[in-house]
Amino acid sequence: MKFLLLGATGATGRLFLEQATAAGHDVAAYVRDAGSLASQPRLTTAAGDVRDADALAAAMQDTDALVSTLGIGKAKDPGNLITDSTRAIVRAAERSGTKRLVIMSAFGVGESLGKANALMRFLYAGGKATFADKAAGERILTGSGLDWTLAYPVLLTNKPASGRVRATDLAEIDRLPGLPRISRADVAGFLLTTAVDGTWSRRTAVLARHPLRNGDPTP
Repeated sequence: MKFLLLGATGATGRLFLEQATAAGHDVAAYVRDAGSLASQPRLTTAAGDVRDADALAAAMQDTDALVSTLGIGKAKDPGNLITDSTRAIVRAAERSGTKRLVIMSAFGVGESLGKANALMRFLYAGGKATFADKAAGERILTGSGLDWTLAYPVLLTNKPASGRVRATDLAEIDRLPGLPRISRADVAGFLLTTAVDGTWSRRTAVLARHPLRNGDPTP
């Protein structure tokens, strides 16, 4: 398959790129600076603004799916980046014919915030503007007719892949137990698998290393 990847220079994006190319897939990385990624087999780069629907549509030509690990880093003000870029992504996908979109978001966004326990809500308090920006973008995405998947990882770590990813539909969680974690490498693996297999279509998957359904024991 061929993927258009947003956020390729970020921590999770680089892991997705590594895993996808190692599995024999082609990746077109859409980045602000075409020289920000070292040349490697199965990777092409295109420079552009993620808010530019026309440039995104051109980059999406002949791709099977778009995968986004786009974030705002440590910036306190998201500047509507996710809202604006998601609007551009949806328009570009509709124009290019690329229907499959796999987007990494975060637990704490939208309806998931009400399912976080008190400690996690405390940890999320400093990211209200970012979460609001993500939630607004996701309303645009889920209101489209596209084949989307939202991935909501819990607390991220930089540990190696464990192969123990547990994906739980957001609708099946009443309250998140404890402080579950998942490695970025495992998240990248889930994004790749669902993009290839077409699973979790028009659903939100909460990602952790342990089961999170109601009634499951706290990890």
